[in-house]
Parts: sequence; C-alpha cells; structure tokens
Amino acid sequence: MMARPRRALAATAIGVILAAAAIAPGFRPMVAANAAPAASAVNVAAIDAAGLKRAVSSRKNKVVVVNFWATWCGACVEEFPSLVALQKKYRAKGMELVTVSFDDTQDLQTKVKPFLNKSGLATGTYINKTGNDLDEAYLRYLEPKLPTDAAVPLPRTYIFARNGKLVKTLVGGQTAANFEKAITAYLK
Repeated sequence: MMARPRRALAATAIGVILAAAAIAPGFRPMVAANAAPAASAVNVAAIDAAGLKRAVSSRKNKVVVVNFWATWCGACVEEFPSLVALQKKYRAKGMELVTVSFDDTQDLQTKVKPFLNKSGLATGTYINKTGNDLDEAYLRYLEPKLPTDAAVPLPRTYIFARNGKLVKTLVGGQTAANFEKAITAYLK
C-alpha cells in the first residue's frame, strides 16, 4: 500500500527539481550533439525574386547553388539530400546552398519546416512569398531567354560562380554525381 504514495512523492520531487532548474539563471536543456534543430527552430524567410538576387549577391566570393523545390515534388524530395550532403562537404571550399520552397505558404509549419528539419538544413532556406506561383520576376533574373509562356517544372537548380555570374542551370531531378560535377567545376 505504501508504493503509491512513494511514487507520487517521487514524481512530485522530480517535477519540483525540473521546474527549479528551468527557472535557474543560465539553465540550458541538454540536447544530443547530433540532434537536428526542432522544426520551429529552422529559420525560413519569405522571399521574392528581388530578395533572392540580394541573397545571392551578398554571398561574396562563394559558389552559390540556388535550388527551387517543393515538398509535393517527388524529384525535389529525392534530390534534396544530395544537395545538403554537398553543402556539408564543400562549405569550407566556398559553396553556399540557398533553397527556395514553392510550397503554399500555409504549409510552412506543417510541411516545409519539418522537411527541412529532417534534412538537417537550417540556413539559407526560404519560401516563395507567393507560395507555389513562380512569378515572371524569377525568370527574368534567372532565365531571361525562356519564353514567358514556357512550362517551368521543379526542381530547378542554378549555380553562380564566385564572381556572382549565373553559370549553370539544371532542370529536373539530378543525381548526386551530376550535382557534384556541376558544382566542383566552379570551386577551384
């Protein structure tokens, strides 16, 4: 009969200790070293073509890889881990990955952030301000020779050399080897 009061007392004691620790100055919860950031911790800013242009030009002397993707795009989801792995592999050599989701902005918390959290990518992440509408301003910036009525399927990847010039456009799903070949040519 004494087991129940002891359990309640133990649970209460643990609760008091945890509550005291949480309000103590400098308290920081322990997190595993390899734990990915929580979905809410992933910073995803809304962006448009003008903002993307600023984001690319602000990365001076970097090889900037811009990827247009969406969680509803099978090829996008399939190739995304390769881009994240290449970012980790070549960041020290000057590669910067910038991703722009073309998911509906209403799906930011429920689909985009959880996907990014799972991928391990927490920086350089954006969502298109108008959701899944690819406006002409992006195309004028990235593909000025493309007819305005052309179909623009995802994924699309754009590689900018260290001088800020767009040097390569990859359309459709890519393999890790294709990405690596295209990117490493400009990391020298």
